[in-house]
Amino acid sequence: MYRTVGGRTPSIQRVALGADRDGALTALIHTSVTRVGRVGGAPEQVTSQSRHLYDADHILIQASTVELDLVPNTSMRAPGESIGTFAVESAVDELAAELGVDPIELRMRNEPERNPLDGKEFTHRRLREVYEAGALRFGWRDRAPEPDATRDGRWLVGMGVATAYHPAWLFTTNVTLRLSADGTVLLRCGFQEMGMGAATAQAQITADALGVPVDAVRVEYGDSALPVAPTAGGSTQTASVAASVLAAAEKLKRRLPKGSGADLVAAVRQAGVPHVEVSVGSGARFGRLAGQARLIGRFVRDRRRVRAATGAQLCEVRVDPDTGEVRISRWLGVFDIGTVVNAKTAASQLRGGIVMGIGMALSEETLVDPRTGRIMNPSLAEYHVPVHADVPRIGVSTLDDPEPSTPLGVVGAGEVGITGVAAAVANAVFHATGRRVRDLPITLDKLL
Repeated sequence: MYRTVGGRTPSIQRVALGADRDGALTALIHTSVTRVGRVGGAPEQVTSQSRHLYDADHILIQASTVELDLVPNTSMRAPGESIGTFAVESAVDELAAELGVDPIELRMRNEPERNPLDGKEFTHRRLREVYEAGALRFGWRDRAPEPDATRDGRWLVGMGVATAYHPAWLFTTNVTLRLSADGTVLLRCGFQEMGMGAATAQAQITADALGVPVDAVRVEYGDSALPVAPTAGGSTQTASVAASVLAAAEKLKRRLPKGSGADLVAAVRQAGVPHVEVSVGSGARFGRLAGQARLIGRFVRDRRRVRAATGAQLCEVRVDPDTGEVRISRWLGVFDIGTVVNAKTAASQLRGGIVMGIGMALSEETLVDPRTGRIMNPSLAEYHVPVHADVPRIGVSTLDDPEPSTPLGVVGAGEVGITGVAAAVANAVFHATGRRVRDLPITLDKLL
């Protein structure tokens, strides 16, 4: 499957930073070269986050692709930003070490009030609050300022930090919503469930919108015969479906007799019908055209401001100076993902992203035979993903601060969790050993 499906694109990135002696950025350059296949594959937004993270006077962002006769790249979690944050956040950490400034303090000195490239407003940005909460909870003030300065027995100990960032988008979604006289609700939408709890979240949103118990809501999903929904990717699905669910709920309320009050089930009974059903969007030709118009209108509105999920990744690593073995001993991620619909499923999404980022940082690597272009480690026997022994207890917290530009204030949790992870690990390894690793994964040979 590995050979036919593909994976994350490899990248060559260059980051150059200029700053005055106080750490204020005067220049930021981030360029990338990524691979696509002759058949399939698509460019990845590797430099995306560097357009928004730091308030530099001069910024150059450039992304290039090269077409090769290799397995084409396909989407892996946070395509682009997952590897782009490794480069830019490693460079910021390196600048902090060069200036003798705390890495979090340097980031806060360069936190922009508006989008650095074009001056657009941020719809919602709480990185200062995220870092303040993370540093306090993690015990960042106890970190030694110099690298290679802390030991615990034979282990070298280091702390690292990096910013997590992923843009937030909304897409049009079609749904049907039915409220029956027996008090049950049926939501029908063709979204996909891949284990992240999408059906649970939409049931909660529907129940809250109609004032019924959650267990009264039944959700039908995952079928091409159902109303069309966006893909489960880009952290778009929950917010996009929620927007249409809320619109459908308001539409349903207007279909009920005036003066019905808050008890919508009683209003359906009063109307003398078995149920009331409404739709948002349509698969018919006119409905598709209307949906395209809604999408274009939303795109134009969203282009006026910058919206994203953000976070702070903080970790502690232990490195064996004799063998180069790296063990992650502590992890904390603090995120601003807007309204949290379900705390359990959101935390699971964020932890899952962090675990995948740990794999990217320490073990996952595609080996290609230069003679044939064939992948040499196409199975899980040779491609090493993290196991339980590789993963520490991962602390996750969110601000639960609603995003003002989206329905319910939801931003999305699926992608942002992996961003910044590899950089936080690499920065912690530098703090532990004094060795700066600029290519992933961080294997034993690079530390000996």
